Amino acid sequence: MPNFQGYVRKMSHKGFNPVSYFWESATYIEDKKEKTIQISESTSQEPVETFLGKKITLTTTDEIRCLHCGKKTKKSFNQGHCFVCFSSLAENDLCILRPETCHHHKGTCRDADWGSAHCFKKHTVYFANSSGLKVGITKENPVTNRWVDQGARFGIPILEVNSRRDAGIIEHFLSQFLPDKTSWQKMVSGDPTVIDLKKEAEKFLNHLEKNQFFSPIDSKQKLNWSRLPLTKELEIQYPIQAYPSKIKSLKLTKETPIEGTLVGIKGQYLLFDIGVINIRSLGGLWVELSA
Repeated sequence: MPNFQGYVRKMSHKGFNPVSYFWESATYIEDKKEKTIQISESTSQEPVETFLGKKITLTTTDEIRCLHCGKKTKKSFNQGHCFVCFSSLAENDLCILRPETCHHHKGTCRDADWGSAHCFKKHTVYFANSSGLKVGITKENPVTNRWVDQGARFGIPILEVNSRRDAGIIEHFLSQFLPDKTSWQKMVSGDPTVIDLKKEAEKFLNHLEKNQFFSPIDSKQKLNWSRLPLTKELEIQYPIQAYPSKIKSLKLTKETPIEGTLVGIKGQYLLFDIGVINIRSLGGLWVELSA
């Protein structure tokens, strides 16, 4: 019997010192007569790190179901959606990746109610060190949830704004001087070089105060932001016995199951002695994990 099986959603987690991971999956009951699909989500009771140091096998039937509507799809878009949901859901719009381009105020949001509920709430701009210094934004509370998802070893919140759009405008400005993305190759190959995040935050906050921002960008409405107290940066400990000797991205298919010793978990990556795999890349795919 497989230890875990189902259509992959992600790995959820608890804590940060150390992080504990849990396998999240879904099953579907299809009523062809009523043309409905019942979605049932589950979270493993056994932490994934239980298998550290053990040889495990990942297999798949290559069957994919959309994580939103449950329909079968030949290809997954944006980590687990069918093309229809990818093209129509607000959470898959371009402005999610580039929040400074938010068009909610123009009345063209794919789902204005969803946008109001998810985007127009307090957001935090932070600095993190995963593969080096980077800037990021999140509405997660606690903010550590976002850092763990990214595989950051250290992080510090620097300021707060009233919406995702405002956070994106400031992030976009800072991205002229700082990376806003993580290098997954560096992140899974070892600990990053130590950086004084508090010192960097103070420097860039002073720089922000010398500038004026507007939200929306093409308006004359001043963007207001608030400094957060720069406390000591937070350190995150991941369940890692060793880092892979070779940084190779593994691809799971029906013809190519993955067999290897699990040596660590970081971010959404399983680290094997033979390479690594991003669990989010398996979104919607039927997967069985056996140890």
